[in-house]
Order: sequence, then structure tokens, then C-alpha cells
Amino acid sequence: MSEPQAILSYFSAINPLAGLSSTALRLYSALEVFRTEYRSPNEREWFRAPQLDLELLKIGFSKSEIEKGITALVDADLLQVRNAQNIRWYRLK
Repeated sequence: MSEPQAILSYFSAINPLAGLSSTALRLYSALEVFRTEYRSPNEREWFRAPQLDLELLKIGFSKSEIEKGITALVDADLLQVRNAQNIRWYRLK
């Protein structure tokens, strides 16, 4: 492993946001807004995001950026996604 990769790996272990793409970081921030507005009444750490794609498209995300960003956040263990009763729920860490 090269020195820059080792440094990035070290900082990622401390702060999982380190090393994420700018798109993933923007998506994380956008999801914070949904988390506040659409919180589950029963499980406060989970939130739904009605028309997530439409809302994110309005602020400049493409469909592929949304998919890649969600995958990056899940891979970094910063986001959990589940489906319950035909509703997609999210949990940011």
C-alpha cells in the first residue's frame, strides 16, 4: 500500500467520511435534511424519504450519482437501507 493510501485508510478508520467522493458527501448532507423532516414516529433513528430521487434530481444529482452515492455510504457503513411495507427506510450513522 502506498503512503497516501495508508494515510487515507488511517483517517477513514477514524472518520468514515474521509475518502468519500464529493458526490457521496453531498448526498450524506442531503439525507440529513430528510432525516429531520421524515423521521419515523416509532423508531426515531430511521427516516423515510418520499420521492427521494425527484428531490435529489431537483438539487443537481443524476440518477447514477444517487445510486453510486448510496452504495458508497452503505459501503462506508454510514447508511443502512431497509424496506418495510413498501416503504424504503434509511438510517444515517
